[in-house]
Amino acid sequence: MAESPERLLYVDHIEEQGEQLYEMICRRDMEGIVAKPKESPYRELYGKTPWVKIKNPDYSQAEGRGELFNARRPT
Repeated sequence: MAESPERLLYVDHIEEQGEQLYEMICRRDMEGIVAKPKESPYRELYGKTPWVKIKNPDYSQAEGRGELFNARRPT
């Protein structure tokens, strides 16, 4: 994967290397990855999303970010 100056890095379909990707984002102090099972749809189905957030527990800029995301959630 190439280095990107963007704050969001889109990585196209990494199969069977999810653990290595996760280890890389942790080493680079990135926030985490978003993933879904290959067979799952991209959109919600019956009110549920197949997407999961896999967060880096040691992300150095995590403090205070939860409030930002919670404020954006619809009620």
